[in-house]
Amino acid sequence: MNSRPSRHLYEAHDRNWDLHVTSSCHRVKLYSVNTTKPETARRLKQFEEHKTSINPITRPVPFDLETEEEYLEEMRKRGGRDPEE
Repeated sequence: MNSRPSRHLYEAHDRNWDLHVTSSCHRVKLYSVNTTKPETARRLKQFEEHKTSINPITRPVPFDLETEEEYLEEMRKRGGRDPEE
């Protein structure tokens, strides 16, 4: 038997660094919200109606943000989702 580790130290370091970056990038602090903007006020009202907190802001919202009709109307206005080439 030989006593060499199965992985080189730099490989373990790289793997740990990757985990560090992945987990730390989701820690976003929210200091203030400008409630005077109509879209922001509307979104905050949706959270209030669903008795849901806006925090943490990196978690997916547990309810639909727009109806199917609203989505289709917005896509018609924008001409679809594909960028112009």
